[in-house]
Amino acid sequence: MSRVHKLAAAGAAIVALGVSSIALGLPWDLDMADGQAKKAFSHDMPGLPQGVVAQDNVLSPRGFARNGARGLASSADIVAPASSDASVASGAEMYRIFCTPCHGADGINLGPVAAPGRLPGVVALAGPTGVAKLRSDAWLYLTIRNGGAVMPSYGHAMTEAELWATVHFVRTLKNSAYVPPEPEGEEAAQ
Repeated sequence: MSRVHKLAAAGAAIVALGVSSIALGLPWDLDMADGQAKKAFSHDMPGLPQGVVAQDNVLSPRGFARNGARGLASSADIVAPASSDASVASGAEMYRIFCTPCHGADGINLGPVAAPGRLPGVVALAGPTGVAKLRSDAWLYLTIRNGGAVMPSYGHAMTEAELWATVHFVRTLKNSAYVPPEPEGEEAAQ
């Protein structure tokens, strides 16, 4: 083959490939802007189907819920609801899901996320060195809800009842009942 024939064959191949790609793309090359979709908020949304009950999404607003900061006087006004077997059972499930990876199943032996050398700063909740016995229910609640130094916040993931249920469950762990501090100064002398 001569050089002219080679160039002609190469040119024909390029043209054939170009035409075939256009031919193959024609039915599918429509732009999304040309589709039948409606623009957002340009029409009224349909209501819920008959018999369906609306349910909050995890990220939807939950309405007003009292908040505070750990250690402030305003947090002392936060009072835990009464504990029940049902709330402890619910708290056990929440603890298993959210707390066990760091604090461990028993609250004494740290979980796989906070194993020694992996995530410093995670503390044991129960047992002889546990911190739960040193913290009030309001402190534990606010820590679970708003997070702490190393701990993430779970206020977006749990309802108020689930947050308190988790506090109730933590109180059932070994050696984690709240021990109020001894009064100081004049109060101690009386």
